[in-house]
Amino acid sequence: MTLISVYTSEGCIGRCDSKCYEATEHVCTCVCHGANHGKGVTTAMEQTRVMAERWVTKYAQHHGLRQYRAELGQEVEQLGLFEDVV
Repeated sequence: MTLISVYTSEGCIGRCDSKCYEATEHVCTCVCHGANHGKGVTTAMEQTRVMAERWVTKYAQHHGLRQYRAELGQEVEQLGLFEDVV
């Protein structure tokens, strides 16, 4: 499951997904800058909801992006909606 993705006119250029939050090695090059690395899906989803905007801005600056868009994974967005209702 992809938690957050960054797109340019070239398509998807970065994301945070199970390769990150289920990782066992120490290297992380995804959008979260290592914050979700090896943390498991539940923690990664919670952190992504809170930190996504900051991570994308940092990722864009690091890669010199001027025009881009970011998308939260559907599961990440839905979690936030359900928590507001409860």
